[in-house]
Amino acid sequence: MARRSDKEVFLAALERVGGSAGNTALLRELGWTDDKYWKIHQKLYEEGLIEKGRGYGGKVLLAQRDAAPATKEDTEALASALAATSPEVAKTLVEAYTNELQLYPSVKEQIETHWARRRQLDDCHCEITALQGRRDTGGSWSRPDLALVAYRKYEFLPERVFELISFEVKPTNDISIKGVMEALAHREAATRSYVIYHTAGQDFSSFPEAERIEEVASRHGVGVYAAKDVNDFNQWAEVVTAIRANPDPEAVDTFIRRTLSDQAKTKLRKWF
Repeated sequence: MARRSDKEVFLAALERVGGSAGNTALLRELGWTDDKYWKIHQKLYEEGLIEKGRGYGGKVLLAQRDAAPATKEDTEALASALAATSPEVAKTLVEAYTNELQLYPSVKEQIETHWARRRQLDDCHCEITALQGRRDTGGSWSRPDLALVAYRKYEFLPERVFELISFEVKPTNDISIKGVMEALAHREAATRSYVIYHTAGQDFSSFPEAERIEEVASRHGVGVYAAKDVNDFNQWAEVVTAIRANPDPEAVDTFIRRTLSDQAKTKLRKWF
């Protein structure tokens, strides 16, 4: 029988005590030295297999396991279950999810082709990050619909300036303050956060929550775009300019490690 790795031993011990334990208690359970415990603890945390919790001495918790990405079919299956009691709710759920899903590729193309160039970024990499199903990436609203990593060189600054920019996308039937709240949550790890509302040819001001969206976004530094046509960047109006944040480096590193692809990580290593 093959000998289990230290990481497997750590996870097995944590599972035996119900998936949550104080660090001191788990260290005692494992019978390891402090150095060994924290070395394995850090590796598992970086791989997204455990979470840190609060309490005396700190807590450690098993993270939710990865699952297959959510798809349109998943949503339709849920809608079918709901339809038995609420057909209207089911129909709205499928339409909202499907409409938003269909916007992602066009938004990504416009960000890469036009938005990034107008921001004078020296290099960038953009990904659709919404389609990761129930994969653990840090809790509610921790994963934007799209994320862009980039750098820019300035004439009188000695170092390249790193940017991690998040984008939340909302279809015409979901133009509400919720988009701003989600984008605001992303500022925990992003240097700038935006919400892009697809207005489908309509003026943004004609939507009931437009004024409140602009007010709340301005107050919290969230950028807002109103796109009459997501396929034409000239039809994107910047309603509110995003204010640059200075997130905790650990939060940024954790976001990149858990959310972005290996391709993005390879680019980042080359840049810096």
